[in-house]
Amino acid sequence: MKDLLISFLATALLLAMTGCRAGNASIPQSDPIERQGSAIFIPENSPLRHQLELSVAQSEQVNGRFAAPASVEADPVRFARIFPPLSGRVQRLFVRFGDPVKRGQLLLTLDSPDFTAAESDFVKARSAAELTQRALSRQRDLYDHHIAARRDVDQAESDYATANSELERAENRLRSLGLNPRTMKFGQPLAIYSPIDGRVVDLTVAQGEYRNDNSAALMTVADLSTVWLTANVQEKDARYVYKDQPVEAVFAAYPEDTFRGKILFIGDLLDPDTRAIKVRVAFPNADERLKPGMYGTVSFVEASKLQVMIPTSAVFQQGDMASVLVETKPWTFESHPVVTGTELDGKTVIKNGLEAGATVVSRQGVLLQ
Repeated sequence: MKDLLISFLATALLLAMTGCRAGNASIPQSDPIERQGSAIFIPENSPLRHQLELSVAQSEQVNGRFAAPASVEADPVRFARIFPPLSGRVQRLFVRFGDPVKRGQLLLTLDSPDFTAAESDFVKARSAAELTQRALSRQRDLYDHHIAARRDVDQAESDYATANSELERAENRLRSLGLNPRTMKFGQPLAIYSPIDGRVVDLTVAQGEYRNDNSAALMTVADLSTVWLTANVQEKDARYVYKDQPVEAVFAAYPEDTFRGKILFIGDLLDPDTRAIKVRVAFPNADERLKPGMYGTVSFVEASKLQVMIPTSAVFQQGDMASVLVETKPWTFESHPVVTGTELDGKTVIKNGLEAGATVVSRQGVLLQ
């Protein structure tokens, strides 16, 4: 009897579960969305109505921004590579790497056979010029007293002109080495002086070293209190830059710091390979944190103008094009391609494809794709 009762209860429970499943299967389930051609309609009882967030496109005054890669350069007016004017041996170095120097300060002396020869040529030419000048004066005096012939005076004048020309050549040779033959002391090694104020930022020579390559710098003197940041601005953005425009820059070496400067110079030529122009920005660098060769990114601020803006979350990629879901009728949406601009504080500028006042899906739009 007990087994019969258990069997009866099990059968009743099985029938009840089967009926419950059959009852649920008979309740119609509506789709969360309905596609009407290219449009998407969300029915009234769809749970998506509670999940989507809608926003209205607004017209706002926006200072647009764009960025360009850049690198730090020394100001050419404050940067000098010191080359040996002649072959020779470095007799003495008067500065070391990192030393501050003043314009006209002695950097090194060079023992050069060519310099010694140039000095000797000047001394000989000066002596010859003095000798021929005295000879010319004597011949003119003799001619005035009818003792010498005219041809003797003419010869003396020719000799003096030749000697004077040789003296001028020898003098110019010394001046090309940065020396003044009228005041210099002869018999001394060739002295090389700093052409600018600054600091020895590179030193590639040692005392006693012989150098015969005049194209290899001995050292570099630079004043890095102000540096240039040269940016490559694309052709499409060239119209937004102007002289003295304030800019901001971030460098790979100091990612948490923002440096501010202004445009010093805009190039006149477009690079045919990169389709970019050179824009130079002057940055104060009293602490010399910025080193020539460093890489950075410059941000340029465009002039303020009225722009259509929507939440950045409303923009999604559809192939290679940006798109937004626009409400064309209540709870009916269509995908519209747009041209985006600058992103600011969680909002994106829409340059084309959307007008102010349009309602767009700003959150969970992925559920409609």
